[in-house]
Amino acid sequence: MSIWEKTLFKGHSDYSGNVKVTEGSGVRRLVAGGHTQSQTLKPNGRTGQKYWDDMVPEHLSLGADSRVLILGLGGGTSAKIISERFGPLAIDGVDIDPLIIDLGRKYFYVNQPNLNVYVTDAKKFVKEARFKYDLICLDVFLAGQVPADIEQKKFLEDVKSILAVGGTLSINKIFSGMEELQRFEDLIRSVFPVIKSHMVRGDPRLDNVIVYAQDM
Repeated sequence: MSIWEKTLFKGHSDYSGNVKVTEGSGVRRLVAGGHTQSQTLKPNGRTGQKYWDDMVPEHLSLGADSRVLILGLGGGTSAKIISERFGPLAIDGVDIDPLIIDLGRKYFYVNQPNLNVYVTDAKKFVKEARFKYDLICLDVFLAGQVPADIEQKKFLEDVKSILAVGGTLSINKIFSGMEELQRFEDLIRSVFPVIKSHMVRGDPRLDNVIVYAQDM
């Protein structure tokens, strides 16, 4: 942590491990399990970090009647980016950790009227979802790790079932080594016929990729 950065909150979550909120150079960050999970936006409506800014494909067009699902809401970074870009369309944000949601509301202004927040398990929400979604962002991490049952074919099939015709699934994946990435892409391809991987720079010890998937 920079000497110019101050800690606004420090605590522990049974879901996310050690959690803190820091602020420095005008940017607030939500750090859980040693990984930055959310941060505030710059005046241009972006974060300057491609693993958030690129969760939504550049070519994507969403209208006022579109609906978005964010699995792994965190401090609401993706919800803010989407609202800045497309306006106040309906967003359903899901996160299992009530402490993270509380911190998002207190420190990251997760209070926009177009955002519906659900404190529940992503798998449960997907199985019980009442809507079809034009964009689904999958960004689920607990204490810096993706829960094992999230990266399973059955879960991806359930996600596919609530994706609107022509909709896009956007997945944030941290990986170490090309073999791991290839296995992950093969898993996605076993459910979705169209995928595209977009590499972004993440932690120097690991790599980050955004995988866009569609069922055409």
